[in-house]
Amino acid sequence: MPERFTLQDAGYISYSDMLDRLHERFPTVPIWRLEQIITAENDAITGGVMQIVPAEVEVGATEMLERELNSTHDDSEVA
Repeated sequence: MPERFTLQDAGYISYSDMLDRLHERFPTVPIWRLEQIITAENDAITGGVMQIVPAEVEVGATEMLERELNSTHDDSEVA
């Protein structure tokens, strides 16, 4: 199981909290434009690479992959 820690401990912040703060500071800028700027800035800093995800993402991805493999295996037995 992946080690769990808070986003703040890792130096990360909540996307929705950041969006709310920016919208409050720049109320005339449409939300879609704020999101566009956030994405561009994130890509500039990280190179577009996802570096941190909730631990549950791995659990969910594992479940989906297992279902896919079982479905593929079942389909090949029928043919």
